[in-house]
Amino acid sequence: MEIRDINEIRSAIKYMDYKPVMLAKFYDIKSLLFKEILENEDYYKVASILPNPGNDNKIVKCVNILDKKYMAGREVVDCTKTPGAIPAEAAEVLKSIRATEDPVSVKLSFGKEMKAEVYMNIPRGNSLTISDMTITPETELTVMNLYNTYYTEGFTLALHFDDFAVAIEPSALDGIKGQGDVFVYAMTKNAIYKDFGSRYFDIAAILKYYRG
Repeated sequence: MEIRDINEIRSAIKYMDYKPVMLAKFYDIKSLLFKEILENEDYYKVASILPNPGNDNKIVKCVNILDKKYMAGREVVDCTKTPGAIPAEAAEVLKSIRATEDPVSVKLSFGKEMKAEVYMNIPRGNSLTISDMTITPETELTVMNLYNTYYTEGFTLALHFDDFAVAIEPSALDGIKGQGDVFVYAMTKNAIYKDFGSRYFDIAAILKYYRG
């Protein structure tokens, strides 16, 4: 693939707008999509988005293909309606979470030592992925900086381990603006689970500032 094409694809993905997919709870969708396109040009029919990188519909189709690929073989289990289904190892991590606030931020810490790949995304802000991060009980991750313009819109934080991943994300209730809750997710080889965060840790510090 020519450098010109790569740059156009990167630009198209950077500015694309797409409907939320479950995969976005755990991964940086834009970076993952770019990597997949470079590795499998024919499958994603990259030529179809060139020379018009602004064609959002074709980019969105690529996102849908990506989501289907990673979700293949995984069922979605809604534990908000069927409590207790989240696997024990994931529940243990979620129950170790502590959400605290200080005058300028809301932070999450974990009451155990572990190694994980950490993915964090701030709406209308930056995202980052840290591989093989050592987390101790003293580690604090700032998930809401009160000096950020859109801090009330929440965050996405995911931790990937060898056999499973967990994610934390405040979001609107049934899409109703201004009415939100904190949800947690667990991903295994065969399923993705969703549950209320309040069943695992005190979410008060997050809900104090989140507006949905």
